[in-house]
Amino acid sequence: MKKILVLVFGTILCIALLAGCGKNDDTVETCIVANESYAERAALEAAAQPESLAAGHTAYTSAHVVESPKGMQYTVKWYLNDTQVKAETKATENDLQDTLVYELEAEKAVAGSLKVEVLYNDTVLLTKELTVK
Repeated sequence: MKKILVLVFGTILCIALLAGCGKNDDTVETCIVANESYAERAALEAAAQPESLAAGHTAYTSAHVVESPKGMQYTVKWYLNDTQVKAETKATENDLQDTLVYELEAEKAVAGSLKVEVLYNDTVLLTKELTVK
């Protein structure tokens, strides 16, 4: 009886692990939303996420993605006070990892509550919320 339970438990565990292997919701390794862009991985990893952004200045979402084949497309959606103000899709240029930088123009970065979503297909991988002052 114990052998059967161990076999059943082991099978269930293997199925659960295999089901998780196809996910892509953990491909965003590092992401910073700031008034400056970080195109290099080292600079992005050394940067700190600011608590707020300056109104009237360009805002950037810099994201380092991993496990992403060349050409994989990620979308960033910008919301200001719960209204979408911009969506931009970019493809990775390198195989397996890349840093993507998205830009919200200064005239769209007005005072209020800013929410940024990073998506792959229709799956939200990451959400950041900040205040624009």
